[in-house]
Amino acid sequence: MRKLVWLLILLAALCGAWWAAATAQMQSTLTGLLDSRRAAGWDVTLKDISKAGFPLTLQNRLSGLAVAEAGRGVAFEAPQLDLSAPVWWPGDLTARAPVAQAAFPAGALPLVLKMRDMRADLALHPGLSLQLEGMLARSTYLEVNGPDGLLLEADEPRMEVTQSSDAENDYNIALLPGRIAPGPLLRKVLGDGIGQPGGQPILSARMAVTFARALDRHTAMTGTLPQIDALTVENVDVAWGDVALATEGALTFNSEGIPAGVLSLRVTNWPKLLDAGERAGFLPPSMRGQVDTMLRLLEARGGTAGGLDLDLVFAEGQMVLAGIPLGAAPRLIQP
Repeated sequence: MRKLVWLLILLAALCGAWWAAATAQMQSTLTGLLDSRRAAGWDVTLKDISKAGFPLTLQNRLSGLAVAEAGRGVAFEAPQLDLSAPVWWPGDLTARAPVAQAAFPAGALPLVLKMRDMRADLALHPGLSLQLEGMLARSTYLEVNGPDGLLLEADEPRMEVTQSSDAENDYNIALLPGRIAPGPLLRKVLGDGIGQPGGQPILSARMAVTFARALDRHTAMTGTLPQIDALTVENVDVAWGDVALATEGALTFNSEGIPAGVLSLRVTNWPKLLDAGERAGFLPPSMRGQVDTMLRLLEARGGTAGGLDLDLVFAEGQMVLAGIPLGAAPRLIQP
């Protein structure tokens, strides 16, 4: 019995030593990551970092965290961010924040996301590079704001990222928000009547992305995603009431981020979308008649009343929609 007691004491001491060493290493890695962002010119604020979770969880609590790179309009802040992992494998990492805010540009449009009860679960491959095997990010509430205020709200949104089993730099991505409520600006553009009688708006997206290299610890250290070489859109579906837009297709990108390929667009009830475009100021009233005539010709070609089936072609740096030149193709802008 005495030997068993001493064995238990020894095991407890070893477990305590491992927990202390592992949490210290996690803390060192976090401070090193923040120091690398400071060295790269980012604004970084961290009031405090503390350990917790003994004996089965490795946990570091970051208080008063804020990081930003003004040049790109990228920022993240959380009054409290808990990073934890099971003591037996630190690569199963979970990040939690009661409230958090992130800012980034979507093309020329700066967006600010406000989240409540944010949680991200990451699964990392064992190895020196710690490649991302999968991630599930979700929150109980998401608010998306643009320069002119609230764009939309979503309950229980989530994003899933899964590394492909065929190639380590291929990832499947799904964006699956819950209940969506458009903000005042979108309601003004789309019109409150656009949602009658079809109920709540719907938004979902699934795609496969090929990066130049796998997402790993170097991605976190540099703060930038690798170059995207290819994008396969399995589906992007947006609907509100009797108005809907669906997209699928595949694009490749050269070293300058210029796309080539085809996206197939299916529009349901396009006249109401045309009304929305005019209210938003994207379509000048003087051009409404010309665009309306053109779309009715395309509608007749497809044979579906109120429906359009169009191909958006990207080639040689230009965009062409249903045979109509639209000008230079936008370059892929990465966060």
